[in-house]
Parts: sequence; C-alpha cells; structure tokens
Amino acid sequence: MEGRLVTFRDFMKFAVEQYYCSPFEKIGSAGDFFTAPELDRVFGYTLADFIKPLISRYREPVILELGAGTGKMAYDILNYFYTNDPAFAERVKYIIYEKSNYMTDIQMRTLAPFKNVSWVTYFPEVEGIVISNEFFDALPIHVVKGNKELYVSEDGKEVWMDIKDERIKGFLERMGYDNLKGYRIEIPLDAIEFLQKIGDALKSGYNLIIDYGYTSDEIKNFPEGTVVGYSRHRVIQEKLYSMAGEIDITAHVNFSAIIEYGKDFSLEPCFLKSLRDFLMDSSLFIKNLLTLNASQSPEEIERFTRLKTMLVSMGDRFKVLLQRKRP
Repeated sequence: MEGRLVTFRDFMKFAVEQYYCSPFEKIGSAGDFFTAPELDRVFGYTLADFIKPLISRYREPVILELGAGTGKMAYDILNYFYTNDPAFAERVKYIIYEKSNYMTDIQMRTLAPFKNVSWVTYFPEVEGIVISNEFFDALPIHVVKGNKELYVSEDGKEVWMDIKDERIKGFLERMGYDNLKGYRIEIPLDAIEFLQKIGDALKSGYNLIIDYGYTSDEIKNFPEGTVVGYSRHRVIQEKLYSMAGEIDITAHVNFSAIIEYGKDFSLEPCFLKSLRDFLMDSSLFIKNLLTLNASQSPEEIERFTRLKTMLVSMGDRFKVLLQRKRP
C-alpha cells in the first residue's frame, strides 16, 4: 500500500492477496477456517449431482471453478462423475481460476489423479457452469456511512472522508440504500466486476455461487457491517489492521446486489435459497444423511455429525444462488 491513507477496499485487497499468497496452511483444522468441502465429500457429491443435468447437453461441458481452495471440492465433483458416469466424466473440462501460486500447488497435488483439470489466471469462454464456494466473500469492498467512505491510515486508524467514486453513489441509489444513514454499508464493486467477467465468459450455461451473505431485506441486521477476520478458527476483530496479511479477512456477500447487477450482464436468477434448503432438496444428500444416521460405525457417526454442521451451523448463514446466462 502506498500513501498515508487508502480506502478500506484497497486495504482489504492488499491484505487478502498477501494472505492467500503466503505459504502457510489456511483451510482445515490446522488453518484459520473450514469450508463445506473440507467437512465431508457428500458436499461435492451433492454439487456434482446437481450440476450434471445442467451441463450434460454440451459436447465438451466446462466447469470453471473460481478460487478452488485446497482442490477438495473439485476432487469430489470429478470423483463422483468418474464413479457414476465415466463416459460423461471424460467429456468434462474442469478449469480452475486461481491467482495464488501457493494455492495452485496444493490444488495440483490434490487433483493429480485427474487428467482433465487445468489452471488459468483469466476467464476463458465457457459452455457449462461457473461455480464458486466462498470466493466472493474474499473480494474487497468499499465501506460507507452516510456520505462518507472509510479509509485506513498507515498505523491502522479508521478515517472517514467524502465519497469520491461516483459508482458508489450510483450503487447506493440503485439498491435503495441511500436512506440508511446510520449504517455501515458495504459496496461490492469488485464483485460486480467479477460478475461482468463471468457474464462475458459464459457463452451458454449457469453461474452458481455458494457463500455466506445477506439480502437487502436482511441488511438492517448488520448495522456495523459484516467485515471480520479469522485466525485459527477464532474471530480477530480488534487486530484486523495490525494483522493484515496474516489473517483471513472476509465480508458477507450481498446477494441482492449480485442478482440486481447480474441482470446487466445477462445473468438471470433461477433461485436463491439457504444452503440448508439446497442440501435438503437433494435426494442424494438426504440418502447419505439417513444412511449415516443409521450406522453404528464410529467413522460414519462422525461424518453424520459433520453433515449436521453443514445443515445447522452453515445452513442459514450460507446461501446458494443459481443464475442462467440469457441467450
């Protein structure tokens, strides 16, 4: 970061890039946070079962995953395809968009058994589906309150200055947030830019986003915003600035904004539902849940507990959005 003051957006961009490019464990029991794919393979299997009928009509269906973490979700999706329909699996091209060399190395080791996986740092043309799990929450956001934007000083002090970016004012007006004067409002301009990239890349097919977030109807539940830092599975709020680059800094996804601005890029909403509802709508997930519940095996009892974690701890906080590229 250069200069004595930077927008919170620029601070968060710097901190997140430093964090994900640094060579230390981030995901899992020895890291800073868990993701659903790390809890159990049934999450990836459920996604694969949901995705397959959406993309099976394409001769060479593409799955473009944004920020694949350890590669566990990609592994489970491909493993499900190869186990249940090898002919279909051979047709699939699995592409991972990843900017971190450190994370790419981990993913390559995880996905070494599969020959149809490749990595890119740009958005290729896609006929199929773009998927992301806990990707949008790491994109930097502008923070405003009233007619002021949040800046951060070199010594970690918060400073509020007049809003200069007209895109922020346009966002507040379009989303109907310009009357929420006492709230910290988070402006996801970077997420909107990614939506445009997805819309441009997606020649035919779908965009699937899984992340924790809120809608405009729920925004009043977060008067101080949603920015938070995690370290070793604990919230690190008071050291957010001093530990930049060492902790996972995230913000909830504004799904109402994703839906609204997605329309500009020919991305039509198919559904928005809680992760719990998405999983409970899956016959594959229900079958596994019932099977594990009936088992006396210690390993399967533990797996059943992890599936309950998906449904209870993550079920309401996380949402699933499916958008279709308009012809």
